[in-house]
Amino acid sequence: MSVPKIRLLAVTVILAASAFAFVVDLQDAPNIEALLPELQGQSPEEVRALIIRRLGPPTRDVGSGLQIEQWDVDGGVLTFHPLTGPTFEKNREVIHLISTDNPAALCLFGSYEMVTRPEGRYGMKYWLGDVSLSADRYTYTDSRNFLEHRDKQGNNFFMLHPNGMVQVKYSSGVTPETRLEDLRDGSLVAIVTNRTSMFLAFEGKEMQFQMEKDWENYWN
Repeated sequence: MSVPKIRLLAVTVILAASAFAFVVDLQDAPNIEALLPELQGQSPEEVRALIIRRLGPPTRDVGSGLQIEQWDVDGGVLTFHPLTGPTFEKNREVIHLISTDNPAALCLFGSYEMVTRPEGRYGMKYWLGDVSLSADRYTYTDSRNFLEHRDKQGNNFFMLHPNGMVQVKYSSGVTPETRLEDLRDGSLVAIVTNRTSMFLAFEGKEMQFQMEKDWENYWN
């Protein structure tokens, strides 16, 4: 019996560097643009203290079990998340305010969480398990939960083949050292990058599950 193999195609089109994007996107947010240089290279505690010093107490706390503070400023919303860093949202565009460094190879390997596609009126997702990827192997570990929500998982590749080989082929112009910050959201094919939410995901038209993994670096 041959060993199952998945091929990972790392993302495609390279855009301008993030620092340039910050300047362009924040031209109509003078308070945020002035704050931006001072945030770089600071710890989470220092970033929060600096924001409060400049903008005053937060407008609200939207966290549940975790303190996530927000400020209404420059016609948008500045959010301080202690784990994923500060962001500014205006006109449905989210900008990460900490300049980070996430090479493709650093983020590509590791543990991906697998869930069902959204179900029902409220779009519920159910945890199926985790897929761990290394440079040459993968392993699927079943959660053994939510068995009643698996009726559409009959062709789930990882459930059918829980162990196998991995072959990585980077797209033209992309290397293991390419920064994910410099790639377009939704760039193609098997592994897709999302610069706005800072995660990697498997995508496919016939997939009945979703599988995502966060980038590694949120604060550097």
